[in-house]
Amino acid sequence: MKNIEKFISKHSFVLLLIWCFVLTILYSTLSILRHNHFQSGGFDLGLYDQAVWKFGHLQDAYNTVKQRIIFGDHLILTLPIFGLLFYLWDDVRLLLVMQAGAIAFSAIPIFLIAKRRLGSKIAAICIAVIYSLFYGIQYGVYFDFHPIIVGVAILSWLAYFWESKKTALFWITFVIALATQENMGIAVAGLAALFFFRKQHWKQAIIVGIVGIAYSFIATKISATFSPVGYEYLPQLPKNISDLFLRLFDSEEKRLVWLYSYANMGFIPLFSFGSLIAVFADLSQYFVTGPEFSRMWSPFMHHRAILAPFLILGTIDVLQRIKIIKVITIISVILLVITIVTQYYFHFPLNKLVKSDYWKEEAWMNDT
Repeated sequence: MKNIEKFISKHSFVLLLIWCFVLTILYSTLSILRHNHFQSGGFDLGLYDQAVWKFGHLQDAYNTVKQRIIFGDHLILTLPIFGLLFYLWDDVRLLLVMQAGAIAFSAIPIFLIAKRRLGSKIAAICIAVIYSLFYGIQYGVYFDFHPIIVGVAILSWLAYFWESKKTALFWITFVIALATQENMGIAVAGLAALFFFRKQHWKQAIIVGIVGIAYSFIATKISATFSPVGYEYLPQLPKNISDLFLRLFDSEEKRLVWLYSYANMGFIPLFSFGSLIAVFADLSQYFVTGPEFSRMWSPFMHHRAILAPFLILGTIDVLQRIKIIKVITIISVILLVITIVTQYYFHFPLNKLVKSDYWKEEAWMNDT
């Protein structure tokens, strides 16, 4: 047992890189197979495929799927950058592979944060794997392509640059994060809530939180100017505090989100106040919307991926309080086992790759 511990500790980063490469292949296969079998859709893969292709070929920003300028749907200012990738491979599958790689390799900053704060390489690699297998990430990859999945990866790197006091890289990544989508300002504010409760970061957390919220407000106004119907995703404000809390739990899908999110990490993030604020802020923007946006309540779409960094950083916060490295390592291993068990029990998307039906090409597919 000690030899295994020494081997993992000595080669932890190499093992992590191998895991990231393998997971990139698994996530790419998961989404490409779904696309090849005609299960992907105009929303969102077709929508962004057209937008990115047009930007890459210096064409206008009008989108025929949404029948408006693409920024009237979401203010995604990074789309022109994605367009450059089509010169490498002019195929929609490039977006799926790029998304898979971005999210899989975002386990690296989580590993570096955990190693720095927990003092255990074994615990750090367990935490990184747990993060990378988060159910919201899996459903985001399986759903289709969406810039918010790349935004999750950017948010994880942003947390690392903040943690390691790489000031220039932090502010560059901060701007890129905001440009990824209009509600990334709320996500960045959620990250600020986590850092606010750490003495050396609270002042910067206030600035980051205020700028993030202000940007999301301004960005929705800008997005509305490109849309014939205004900004579509504004939440319906609750009447009072009790109504707000009721709306967080008033449907089976919402309750499943809470269950999957915390069960995936052994309910440990519940003991991190900063993490609770971040999760509450993110879910509120979706759960307080009216029934016309009930699809955004689902645990089975890309919306839940953004919870991954909030929950894993909350887990690190709680484990750091323990101080005893051996205990931290044991708990991290147990959490990894819990992640594997919930993966099997709840049948999250990666499980589909071991099912023969998922690989089967039926006659109608070939006919089409």
